[in-house]
Amino acid sequence: MPKTWRVGFMYNTKEIMKKLIFMVAISILVVSCKNGGSSDVHSGIIIKGTISGKQSVSQKVKAESTSSLSDAVKVLVISNRYYKLYDIVNGSFSVTGELGTGVALIFLDSNNKYIGNLSSQGLNMLPLGSLTNGGNTAIDLSTLTLVGTNVIPSHDPLGKEIIISDAEINSFKAIGGYYASIAKNIDSDNDGIPDVLSDKQLIIFSQFARYSGKWGLNATAPVPTDSAHSYINYSVNINGGSGLTFSNGNIVLSGPGVSPYTDITTWGSKLNQGGGFISSFNRQTSAPMDAPWGTTFLPFKMGTYTLTLDGNRLYTLEYSNIDAQYNLVIVAPTIHTNSDGKITSLSFDYKLPNGTVINPACMLTDVMVQFFDSSKKQLFNSPRITQDMGFNTFNFSTPLDISTLDQIDVWYDDLLGNSYDIIWR
Repeated sequence: MPKTWRVGFMYNTKEIMKKLIFMVAISILVVSCKNGGSSDVHSGIIIKGTISGKQSVSQKVKAESTSSLSDAVKVLVISNRYYKLYDIVNGSFSVTGELGTGVALIFLDSNNKYIGNLSSQGLNMLPLGSLTNGGNTAIDLSTLTLVGTNVIPSHDPLGKEIIISDAEINSFKAIGGYYASIAKNIDSDNDGIPDVLSDKQLIIFSQFARYSGKWGLNATAPVPTDSAHSYINYSVNINGGSGLTFSNGNIVLSGPGVSPYTDITTWGSKLNQGGGFISSFNRQTSAPMDAPWGTTFLPFKMGTYTLTLDGNRLYTLEYSNIDAQYNLVIVAPTIHTNSDGKITSLSFDYKLPNGTVINPACMLTDVMVQFFDSSKKQLFNSPRITQDMGFNTFNFSTPLDISTLDQIDVWYDDLLGNSYDIIWR
């Protein structure tokens, strides 16, 4: 088994882990998740364009759908676990995206069938992290043309309205089928009506926990672990809209359709006040002797999965298993203390696994930090640190005693909506 598949959280006893880390993870997800499309976006980054029906015969034959772009009547906007349908009116559309998120535009016909997705420089999403005019930026894609299932804008915003490097673009390019899979999930109950219209949408995404090394302290820089000891825990999480619920923990995930697993465990669920839920699933096996912790959660294959609520309500979901390495950012914390040894601030470095320094606004939406002692008691839980607050430093209003600090968890969401726990010990 490759080293990057040798995984685990930070506990040697399964019951302690279940009681603590799942509640920690779920609390983060509930805070960071946005309602799946039931609320209007009244402000944000304006993205507009005009539909062209041009498509060559050879391109059309290769397409997954025989529809042309002129058949598009709706745009599905997906942004960090949020999606919303917009109408195309007289061949034009105007949608909104949120600053600090990744936005995908999926084009659908009158039967809500997938035609294609916006693609620019091989990137199937618009990273709205670093923009020329910040939250006041407007993006006019101009005329859009269908090539296969790629919807190509005549005006490319990458490197213009969207400030992004070649390295950051390349880190996202491996997500080709990600949004196509999500688009297929708009009618997970298979009743012919987009789930978002009744607040019954389901959004499936990945969560990764990675052991990353030792944090920094004052003038001593963080010491990342080497690639041979890069252990990652894999989970699949599902966020249900406010129109969905279930009783007594009666939720089961099964699949994929081809060669289904027999070891999927419901790690835990939390019903949201007012409706909706967040649930986590994993595949457990024994940890190797040299693992830094005592559990192993294996990856999930891409494919079609079935979610069953209350034993009789079945929902079909396409899961695209984006590898953790594609959007992995090593967020390295350094502790800064006063003369009493209490922490006064945290600073962060952001690098790709190969050591390339990146602009975090281009690849993640927010950061949250947690401190634990050796018994896994939580010593500190930060608010979400966003681009507006500044990703580089977090200041403590009151110096914090860290004499028993054993572990730092740095959580972030990538622009696709997946969650990462970067663990330092």
